Amino acid sequence: MLGRTSLVFSFLLLFTTNFLWAQSDEKIEFTWDSLPNLPLEKGVNGSFSGVQNDALIIAGGANFPEEEVWEGGEKKYYNSIYVLEKKNNEFKWVEEINATLPKNLAYGASVTNSEGLWCIGGMNENGIYKDVFVLKWDANSRKIIIEKKPSLPVPLANMEASIIGDKIYVAGGQEKTGGKATKNFFSYAEKEGWKKLENIPGKGRIQPVVISQNNGKTNVVYVFSGTHYDPNAKDPNEFLSDVWQYNPLSKEWVGKGKIPSNKTPGMEGGYVGAAPAIKLGDAHILIFGGAGGANQLWKDRLQLQEQLKALQQENLDTTNTAKADSLQKAISANLQNTSFSNTIWAYHTITDTWTKRGSIPGKTQVVAKALKWGGEVVIPLGEISPGVRTPAIQKINVNPRKTDFGWINYVTLIAYLALMIGIGWFFSPRNKSTSDYFLAGGRIPWWAAGLSIYATMLSAITYLSQPALAFSYDWQAYLGYFTILLIVPLIITFYLPFFRRLNITTAYEYLEKRFNIVIRMFGSGSFVLFQLARMGIVVYLPALALSTVVGIDIYMAIVIMGILAVVYTVMGGIEAVIWTDVIQVIVLIGGLILGLIYIAVDIGDVGYIFSTAYEDSKFQLFDFRWSFTEVVTWSLFLGTFALNFAPYTTDQAVVQRYLTTSNEKEARKSIWMNGIVSVPAGLLIFLMGTFLYVYFRDNPEFLQVGMQNDGIFPLFIADHLPPGVAGLVIAGIYSAAMSSLDSSMHSVSTVITVDFYKRFSKKHTDNTTMSIARWVTITVGILGTGVAAFMAAYPIASLFFFFQEIVGLFGSALAGVFMLGIFFRKANWVGTLIGAVLSVLSLVMVKYYTPLNFYIYPLIAIPVCVIGGYLASLLIPVGETPAENLVYSRKRLKK
Repeated sequence: MLGRTSLVFSFLLLFTTNFLWAQSDEKIEFTWDSLPNLPLEKGVNGSFSGVQNDALIIAGGANFPEEEVWEGGEKKYYNSIYVLEKKNNEFKWVEEINATLPKNLAYGASVTNSEGLWCIGGMNENGIYKDVFVLKWDANSRKIIIEKKPSLPVPLANMEASIIGDKIYVAGGQEKTGGKATKNFFSYAEKEGWKKLENIPGKGRIQPVVISQNNGKTNVVYVFSGTHYDPNAKDPNEFLSDVWQYNPLSKEWVGKGKIPSNKTPGMEGGYVGAAPAIKLGDAHILIFGGAGGANQLWKDRLQLQEQLKALQQENLDTTNTAKADSLQKAISANLQNTSFSNTIWAYHTITDTWTKRGSIPGKTQVVAKALKWGGEVVIPLGEISPGVRTPAIQKINVNPRKTDFGWINYVTLIAYLALMIGIGWFFSPRNKSTSDYFLAGGRIPWWAAGLSIYATMLSAITYLSQPALAFSYDWQAYLGYFTILLIVPLIITFYLPFFRRLNITTAYEYLEKRFNIVIRMFGSGSFVLFQLARMGIVVYLPALALSTVVGIDIYMAIVIMGILAVVYTVMGGIEAVIWTDVIQVIVLIGGLILGLIYIAVDIGDVGYIFSTAYEDSKFQLFDFRWSFTEVVTWSLFLGTFALNFAPYTTDQAVVQRYLTTSNEKEARKSIWMNGIVSVPAGLLIFLMGTFLYVYFRDNPEFLQVGMQNDGIFPLFIADHLPPGVAGLVIAGIYSAAMSSLDSSMHSVSTVITVDFYKRFSKKHTDNTTMSIARWVTITVGILGTGVAAFMAAYPIASLFFFFQEIVGLFGSALAGVFMLGIFFRKANWVGTLIGAVLSVLSLVMVKYYTPLNFYIYPLIAIPVCVIGGYLASLLIPVGETPAENLVYSRKRLKK
């Protein structure tokens, strides 16, 4: 007992110490530094630039090397290539580069992908070009490799480009030197080549900001601002403040809200043309300055130039010559006094809102790119006033503000998690046999088992991702909750009797009784692999949330969560797991209700919340389009049914709870309890997402720049719920993750112990089996924690959808195997195994070689397993006849 006390105290002390250590009042969002200047002293703008193979590549560009532009200087174009390497945290320019661009070029577009830095189009003193080539830096040979690519359909310069997946998009630009700005919009993919897409709506533009980002539903291309250049107009430069969004799936343009004013003279909206921009997180785009601003003196300069032009058309006398000189000096002064906007804008794609997030120190760089280099942003070179280039390379750290979580919340959080450990402690003495450890000796009340089933299926994935889904998307996924009510009658009629009456501990024992050991091992192995992937997700997501809202290191959060879950699961067995689940459900639903009340009171008008969300299509429940690539109603509803069918009928973590009640009647009630709770709880979850959308749409400054959408609910909890309540709900989120983790650990421990150790060990005893089960629990907990840490290193945009993909990939074949066993008397083990293999292969083909959305995966994989397995059984008979009690029979299963 003393050893157990010391162990628990040590873990709680570790948890407390690290949480208190993580507190910070840091509010700075940007810290600025610089990298070594470009070796070309005057610098350039309009260069091709990108980070490839951990090196910054700069190619081409233009400047005024001899005289300044206001002194009549002549622009020069370059073909030089520069490489800035990063080694041991030191930056150094490579002294000798073996290659140059095929010609002097500037003002093209550049993007970087796995192939290298794409240099697209561009111009020089001789004209505009349509050449495309890729630059690759080979650090081993110390060489630049240049690969020619298919040319643009037309010559183009002063455009911009972005990339989604493997497809490049190019927008705007000019086709002729001094020509009118175009509405051009092109795409390029390896298999398709260059394609002309629907023109950008509105006016043609040069030097727009073009960048891809997720809009909450899919990755899209945004086109911001730019200059409508028309040499035949009285004012040839019209600064644009419009924003357009292009959806590659629907192939449609949608207009968004205008850019807010940055005090550019003569404009109501803001002008951010030629600005460096970068996407951060799931839904933010940062725009650094732009060529607009209060000191963009273009209008004044235009008037002076018009006066000078008119004067020059007259017969000049001495007086006029002096006036002309005076006008020329005024134009020169205007150019020298012109500067650009230093506002850092954050545009949030989901709420279509803009917030000022800081100011650029020093000179603003335009006609330049913002690039990600590791965890930092770099802005190389550019123009800092008309005609003046810079060789400077800015390095920027974006430091999201950290919430002051407060000592009351920390105390609440720690006390709650100590309670979870206490529950494991309390039930530890009851684990006197493997029946107690695995099945709680049948002591669990039906309502507790039902809430535990709900908690197991809920997890932190649902609690965090689905409000984020309603926040960023709409209500279509809510339809999936109703499929649970359709599944319940199938479970209690066709599956539960087998699990209860065969006196089994794992669901996969049935597979050996029905087929043979091979199919049992396939089922057990598939389940273990699935749970390892699932554990990583359910640990990573709340750790990410906690890292977002209180600043604790995400890896530390993952480790602490894993340790605590292992401790109380090893001590308390399935009984501790179930009762922590019950508490978790109460806390999480209570947190939803409190959050909804807070937002309603804060906004002060519930009707406004609903009307705003309705106008922005956030309540959309149905989408009756016939699409196989987008998530629409038919695929979502049928796919969710199939996705839920697999865990409710084959997942040991769920099936094990069917077996913890005293009898089959109680088990049926527990399954109905889960189904009935799911629908109203799902309503609260989706309402929370919608309320959060309106709340942050009205208060976009509360959003953390660069955050992931799955952190939106915990951000609200930590920043806006009252002290103590916030700590309790965050604790509930942590508990939800640990409850899912403990369910996975315990069920995997059960499967490995029963299906592998007990099945193949002839000398096992109850004591050795218990010992093995506990050690397996510890090992699996360590592995699950490791998978979560891996996911933290390689984050996934939407964990809810990723989790659905994992379920589809791992669960569909197993669901098909159980269906073959229960409903098809002629199905044999050879045919069933073939069906399962065909199912997995079909899913791999569908996932990697088709654009089908993931909800369709199980609609293909389950029928492939069942039909393929049944046909293979008929073609390859093995002479086995299943016992009557192993195949569904209305007469046999009737009491």
